[in-house]
Amino acid sequence: MLLPVVVAATILVAIAVLHFYWAFGGQWGIGLALPENTDGVRVLNPGTLATLVVAVGLLVFALIVTANTGIFDSWVSRTLVVWLTRGVAAVFALRAIGDFRYVGLFRKIKQTPFGRRDARLYTPLCLVLCVLCLLATLS
Repeated sequence: MLLPVVVAATILVAIAVLHFYWAFGGQWGIGLALPENTDGVRVLNPGTLATLVVAVGLLVFALIVTANTGIFDSWVSRTLVVWLTRGVAAVFALRAIGDFRYVGLFRKIKQTPFGRRDARLYTPLCLVLCVLCLLATLS
């Protein structure tokens, strides 16, 4: 099952590139990418370092998912790769569930621009990434 690996890794790299763009001052899309309260005030204002950490983390996730192809079998055991990939899936499952206030399936603040985008795009994308990671472990 190579397709889940390719799709998940591609999505993860694309999201990482977007985070690098933001970390280095890019503004496109940032207004709808951060949760806000009902008054329109951002409740999360990550700095450059935090954004870079997320970008690098996403690239590491892409590398872990890619390892399910067997490309790193001479360096890392397949069992470790499977468990790490399940961990990545768990991260995206937790993000999809959310914080019960601003993000995720069970958020209470829904009628903000971020809340609507989270419902239509971010949370479903996290669920898709979770499923793709789990499917990747079947390779």
